Amino acid sequence: MSKAFTKEDAGGEDVLLPPRPRSTAGGKRYITPEGYRALQEELEALTAPSSREKEPPALGDDARARERTRRVQQLTATLEEVQVVTPEAPDEDHVYFGAWVTLEDEEGEETAYRLVGPDEADVKAGRLSVESPLARALLGKEVGESVRVERPRGAIEYTVTGVSYRPPTS
Repeated sequence: MSKAFTKEDAGGEDVLLPPRPRSTAGGKRYITPEGYRALQEELEALTAPSSREKEPPALGDDARARERTRRVQQLTATLEEVQVVTPEAPDEDHVYFGAWVTLEDEEGEETAYRLVGPDEADVKAGRLSVESPLARALLGKEVGESVRVERPRGAIEYTVTGVSYRPPTS
């Protein structure tokens, strides 16, 4: 096999990080101020000197160090590429980037999401990528309007029941 196709520095198991989200063709990747701060904090935590570095390396530390280095590179590149979007005068009647949207499905179940950039999306945490089919269908809609979204399990219809640009109060 050609040397071009081998990894001489592998030294054991390779830890794979998830790929950076792709932006739409030629499009910019947007991020909320909170998402940008979270990525910055993660980067600072990864690059801050720790007391563990003074200890002798343990078995498997090389793989963790490579993973940390890759994540630092990934975060650095992401922070340089994204554009922070802060709504200046939010329109509480319409769904735009950064909005918290409450939806009701066909069975009356309510779900709330915040429309965020792909770099901060986490559906389980209620953060929906603005590039997802549901978010794209919601953009520009107002309270009372419905959207129909195709899913692998079949189409579903949601009705927008609330729009806010302030975090929900717990």
